[in-house]
Amino acid sequence: MFYLGIDVSKKAARYFILDESGSKLKAFTVDTNKESLESLLERFKSLSITTDNLLIGIEATGSFWENTYSFLKNKGYNIVLLNPYNTNKFREALAKKAKTDDIDALVIAQLLRTGEYVQSQVAEENIQALRELTVLRYEFVKERKNLQRQVYSLLNVVFPEYEKTVIAKPFSQASMRILSEYPTAKHLSGAKPKHIEKIVRKIVGNNFNIGEIQNLIDTARNSIYSGRAKDARATTLRMLLAHIANLSNSIEELEKQMKEFLSPSDSDDSFPGQNLLSIKGVGDKTLAAIISYLGSDGSNFPDSKSAVGYVGFYPKIYESGQSRRDNKISKRGPKVLRWALYMAAVASLKHNKEMRTLYHMHLFLYK
Repeated sequence: MFYLGIDVSKKAARYFILDESGSKLKAFTVDTNKESLESLLERFKSLSITTDNLLIGIEATGSFWENTYSFLKNKGYNIVLLNPYNTNKFREALAKKAKTDDIDALVIAQLLRTGEYVQSQVAEENIQALRELTVLRYEFVKERKNLQRQVYSLLNVVFPEYEKTVIAKPFSQASMRILSEYPTAKHLSGAKPKHIEKIVRKIVGNNFNIGEIQNLIDTARNSIYSGRAKDARATTLRMLLAHIANLSNSIEELEKQMKEFLSPSDSDDSFPGQNLLSIKGVGDKTLAAIISYLGSDGSNFPDSKSAVGYVGFYPKIYESGQSRRDNKISKRGPKVLRWALYMAAVASLKHNKEMRTLYHMHLFLYK
């Protein structure tokens, strides 16, 4: 049996092959393009290596591993995806203080020889597609919240009384339209009620009346805002609102595609887990995150404990001699899935009587 460790990078990968006894058979570098990967098969053949007597390991480093992994997998080779955290711990156990491409590939090959490696899961194509959408939505939502915080902070300077007016919710369509044209109290104070009414008239769901608009203008005229740097701050606010609007449109498009994955219209099949949607507080986005990381049927994990361990929702226990520390939740696991489950839990506490009762019961027992 031969063991091949691959250390991947953007343009090339280092290959290190060990024989059955753990001795070095060959080490070489291969560019990450189709022609070079095809030549790799000829190199294996010259070394009397076949699909039956070779075990390949590759680290899940960024996204560089995917094309090499798929190429070798499609050629019939037995290849496993390894978590960089586990290989790094194995390197420490081997006391490999230096870090080179050769050492990285060697460590992977030696880990394969031990048989003690933990194989990371490679998602099916449709699950991978759903994960891509879910992760991007998470990043966009996080970025939008950051921009919204900046808007709130700026509004508290340029129009601190906005909460007493019809634009108390500054991210509604009508409020954003008004603020884009009249970003500060100084700009609003010179606005005409009919003009603002014209701005919001065609917005679906808008119910601004002329009295509320007049109150908005009057409040702006009496604002404490001094007008300091009003033009620069107006530009900042307009740009922030434009970015928020673009992100909201992108998030809406991502959610639409996610929903199509969960409920395909061209097939009688649908993703499992639909029963989770019957739980108040759990929605499409939560279901998409769960399926993206735990798989469509749960077969990636032998039991529920393994799944919980993967998510990282378990207490870290520290006991050494007479020393004890409070158990704290682990910080390991996919951040997108942890965030989605946390938000679902918060929503369940608000809208789900059974979940709320269960939560308070456990809170009482463990106090």
